[in-house]
Amino acid sequence: SNRQPRATLRNTLSLPSDEYHHYRELTHQSQAEMAPNDERHKEVPPSFCRAYCLDSDHASNNNTNNKNTNTTTRSSFGYPTRLFRVTSTSDGNLYCLRRMDSIRCVSHKIVQTIMHQWLSNPSGRDKTTVSSSGGGFDHPGIVRWYKCFISQRAVFFIHNYHAGAVTFQERFFNNTPRGENGVPLPESFIWSCLTQLVSAIAAVHGSNLAVRTLQLNHILCTQEGSISGVRSKSNAIAGGGGPFFGLPRIRLRINCVGIVDILEFEARKTLEELQRDDMRSLGCILLSMTTGSEITVNDIYRGNTAQQQGQILVPYLDFVRQNYSRELFVLIHSLLNPGVPPQTIRGVASSMAMRAFEELDEAHACIDNMDGSLMGIYESGRALRLLLKLAFVNERPEFGIDKNWSESGDCYILKLFRDYVFHQADGSGRPV
Repeated sequence: SNRQPRATLRNTLSLPSDEYHHYRELTHQSQAEMAPNDERHKEVPPSFCRAYCLDSDHASNNNTNNKNTNTTTRSSFGYPTRLFRVTSTSDGNLYCLRRMDSIRCVSHKIVQTIMHQWLSNPSGRDKTTVSSSGGGFDHPGIVRWYKCFISQRAVFFIHNYHAGAVTFQERFFNNTPRGENGVPLPESFIWSCLTQLVSAIAAVHGSNLAVRTLQLNHILCTQEGSISGVRSKSNAIAGGGGPFFGLPRIRLRINCVGIVDILEFEARKTLEELQRDDMRSLGCILLSMTTGSEITVNDIYRGNTAQQQGQILVPYLDFVRQNYSRELFVLIHSLLNPGVPPQTIRGVASSMAMRAFEELDEAHACIDNMDGSLMGIYESGRALRLLLKLAFVNERPEFGIDKNWSESGDCYILKLFRDYVFHQADGSGRPV
């Protein structure tokens, strides 16, 4: 064989280079902390530690000694908000802690009512598998919500933490000023995203709940690892050659579930109306991806008559008709048509059933690639165990009287093996 031994050893005993850098970066993000004298530590309840501010406006101040960081940003929910990655002192797990101040319409009773609706509904999964932090609506397409509580005159929401996640808005629309046209996304990538979102929405609606946070800034994107050289249909869009180290697949999760239910408890609509709003929001997300412009439900429907809504949609739908398949155009039109109620999530799922097989194929390919990477980690674990055993047994002269520890007999063979593997020399007698 002409393969180089070093390259062979490195490839079989470790992750591929791209994945190694990817997971190393995720580890660094998970271990980052704010400076010890940062005033924002006071905003975190004592049941959490190792806080790190995730707000993009203040993230650059996390590792500095600047104490003047005690300013909050107003989130899309309309209240001063801070977002932290924290470690629970009870179970040691990482969580995303969202603090909201100046909220006067939320009581303990409201919190308990909404938590019961979401956290006692495991979406058909085994309740015994939930974390010690409590139950929860458990679905791969939903950022899991664990708890809400009132403390320090603020309302806190605890969701699962996903290292390296960015919002869909940040990933694809941050470089596009509001109201201007950006770069439309490829249709194969749009179908992949839609399949993931429809699966999550169907699980929520099937549990007699509503998402209520279907906006680009509340959908998280994370990368799914894949062996280098494996090319998927969405590779060019999903980070190929960009800051995601060429990993081809993007995973979507809907974030912030339960928050709007608590903040707008007194003004809640019927479940049917809320689910209908979810479908309108899904249509706006699809329209944003196909046109390259960030479009929200309020841009189309708020304060406009049905005729005005239709006039707003005409140029967007004409663009979709000219540049995408009829199947995608019909789906978007059925979700946004002002004259008729939008399709239910079951109707959407039925109309795109064949597309789900493409997503399933890519998911299986990704799993196969990750299995290959896992085999390399397993082999490196075997090598580590061998090194530890040799280190424990070899060269223990203080126990030379005991034949089980002496350097003669069987132990001498182990010493020869250690020297053969780790004390090699090349043809010129130089150590390698």
